[in-house]
Amino acid sequence: RRSALAMDNIDLLHVANNCNESFSPEQRRKLLFAYGGTGIGSAVVCAVAMVMMGVMRLYKHFIYRLAVYQVLGSFLQAFSMGLVLTTLDYDDKLLYYRVACNLTAFFQQYAGCVKLLFTSWLTFHLFSYVVFFKNLKNL
Repeated sequence: RRSALAMDNIDLLHVANNCNESFSPEQRRKLLFAYGGTGIGSAVVCAVAMVMMGVMRLYKHFIYRLAVYQVLGSFLQAFSMGLVLTTLDYDDKLLYYRVACNLTAFFQQYAGCVKLLFTSWLTFHLFSYVVFFKNLKNL
């Protein structure tokens, strides 16, 4: 006999492994479309910001260059969100969708790590500049 706690754990594992079953295909499609559409919109805004930073030549100053890296990380993250639109009509039986889904997941994970790295880098430099009044440009 299994205890009630063990049965609850099995039920939670079933739900965690089959999270797609909690939404109908139409609901999943709407959620993915909203997520991907937000990503595409954010990528466009980041691209415009990078062009404006290039026109204003903000990349010449170190602290502005860090902001450019931050916007670049945001662009990669937003673009990876937009890649979800390639898997709207996901079908396990087709090789294209399996490959597209795996590439999208990899790129989202990679973009998240890049964004975290740029954020940490910017935070470290701003903290050291404010607290120690040192320019860490030569690091």
